Amino acid sequence: MAAPSRRALAAALDGPEVSSLPRGSPVFPCQALHGLRTLSGVAKEALPKDHPLVKLRDRRVGGYTLEVEAWVGRFVGQAEFVLHLKDGAGARSNRPVVEGLYGRTTIPGSGAGVERGILDVALALGATFGATEVRLRGSELEQAIVGALCEAIADSWSVMMYLAYGWKTLKQIQELRHPLQVTDEGYLLFTHGFRGGWKDYYYSEGWLEGPIKLKAERPPTAEYRSLWDAENARILLDFLKGPPTDGHMQFQEEGSDEKIVLPMVAIERTARSRALLMLRELRPVDTALLDERDRILTVYPAPQSVEKLGLADLLVLSAKVTKAR
Repeated sequence: MAAPSRRALAAALDGPEVSSLPRGSPVFPCQALHGLRTLSGVAKEALPKDHPLVKLRDRRVGGYTLEVEAWVGRFVGQAEFVLHLKDGAGARSNRPVVEGLYGRTTIPGSGAGVERGILDVALALGATFGATEVRLRGSELEQAIVGALCEAIADSWSVMMYLAYGWKTLKQIQELRHPLQVTDEGYLLFTHGFRGGWKDYYYSEGWLEGPIKLKAERPPTAEYRSLWDAENARILLDFLKGPPTDGHMQFQEEGSDEKIVLPMVAIERTARSRALLMLRELRPVDTALLDERDRILTVYPAPQSVEKLGLADLLVLSAKVTKAR
């Protein structure tokens, strides 16, 4: 079975490629960010010219160019950074589209040369250029920005990434009990190869480590990939067997004056579509698990079709895959 294309994966993320932002929408999905020194007026020490973050300057992403501000962080091996976008006319986005921390450290007990690369970032929901607003959440442009960032730590043996999230994801995890992998941020991490070590930092060490966020790691070896494929498959299969939740979700993002009400069926079908797309990529070694995956992929329609189903259809499908076990 062929793996889904990057375009198909991006299509399963919420939101159109480019659209206007809701009035009063926050710059980032959360209010408590990383406390970067560029925002506090503290003098910044420049990074070496060959630093991976510096190399991202003028990188083309979609129809835009990355503008990078990066400087030495508080700890050894750490850097702080913000990214803006520049459009074809050279106009810079009014505010950053990414802010966060970059780090490299030697894994304890590993001896010399075994490095861990870390990205801890918050992604803006959109970008503004004067009066023009461009939505980033769920777009191929967002995918391209995250992909460029991941290149900065790609040569590390072990790589982990943290993505900040807001009230929608918090409610999806805690009220709907959805797996981390099918949230907006979790799916974005999965799409870029982060498959294991999942953790939800919804207290984030009492706000001392920045915003609430999800963490995932890239498999450093084939053995890790096999183990994490099996773990992800079990979680996603169990999710697809469970019944969807009816009703509405209401939330108000930090910094926004707009109260958002979403039908839960819309969140359910997007989550299930994502789960199906991810299962297509997983290759669990366990024969019984692989057979179970193939059976459920046969029972469910194509992921794009699941996005259009109603609550009754989702209930029938979850009952069918549970009954056929």
